[in-house]
Amino acid sequence: MKKRRRRSLPMEEKMKKTRKGRTRLLCALLCAALLLFSGCTRSYYGGIAEREDGDAAAYTEDILPESQDNAYGSKVTATLYYRYMAEDLLAAVEQEFTVTAEKTLEEMAIQALIDGPKDTQYEYNALISSETEIVSVKEQSGYLSVTLSSEFLDEMVQDIDGEATRRRLAVQAIVNTVTGIGNYSRVLILVDETGSGNGERLTYAEAGWEEYGDRTIEPMARDTSVILTPENALEIVLRSLVEKDYDHMEYFLADRDYDGTACPTRAELTDILSAKASIVSYSLEGPATVSPDGQRAVALVDIAYVGSNGQMTELTGLPIRLIREDVWKVSFQSLDTMFPGY
Repeated sequence: MKKRRRRSLPMEEKMKKTRKGRTRLLCALLCAALLLFSGCTRSYYGGIAEREDGDAAAYTEDILPESQDNAYGSKVTATLYYRYMAEDLLAAVEQEFTVTAEKTLEEMAIQALIDGPKDTQYEYNALISSETEIVSVKEQSGYLSVTLSSEFLDEMVQDIDGEATRRRLAVQAIVNTVTGIGNYSRVLILVDETGSGNGERLTYAEAGWEEYGDRTIEPMARDTSVILTPENALEIVLRSLVEKDYDHMEYFLADRDYDGTACPTRAELTDILSAKASIVSYSLEGPATVSPDGQRAVALVDIAYVGSNGQMTELTGLPIRLIREDVWKVSFQSLDTMFPGY
């Protein structure tokens, strides 16, 4: 049987095939490059990128983490900060949010601060007028820019000093809440006073720092000094002891100690502490040591007190236990042992 001879292609056809192959290869390389550079490279949730499609109304687009598998409807927890009672301090509250395509976690958390604490959280106070609206939330160069409506500046406290404190805590509540999510280290708050959609920077005086006058505020970092930490809770209790303000101190005493021992009633508390020596000074030895589960802490305290004989006694390194209930509170039993012989 004769072998079939391959038909030789004309030179022109060969060149056509070669050009087609090169064209396909070039298209494939271009597609790969487009896929590589058009995708979002950041992997965290809550980041915000400017839209490039010209849709001014949709000023942000959501970026979800790989850990969430881009699954909308999943649950994410954030720590919100509200004012605790009448203290000039912020208390942390955990709240769960549902991931959506429309809003970032930062925007949902800020809206929760505006809505205020839940009805059951009676010891927490809202710091922002519920009429306030979020105008925009945008990522800038290294920080998050938050523009709020003019209602943010509405007075909520009648006396001037109280209103300044309220505004300062409101700004710090937003900053600490946003930075606590972990995507941004600084936050700039703007206010749209004209309704134009464009915000202007607050002055320090408008934001509650009247001592800094009309300078405009810069992007602000997290400030833990205003958070109700174990150290701040203990500071309130020790100051109340010095001032013999037992009614105030009671709010920061744990209902029960580590072993389940109950705290005395208010009347018992007053009788017990009134019989003690008078503390004249105190100081904390560094930060408290918090247990791995975050529910207990121990702080070391130095105190000086005057006994019934009029002599001053100094004690150092006294351990004080704290228990996290809704907030950090001091164990009365460990407080009671600070006074040997009483």
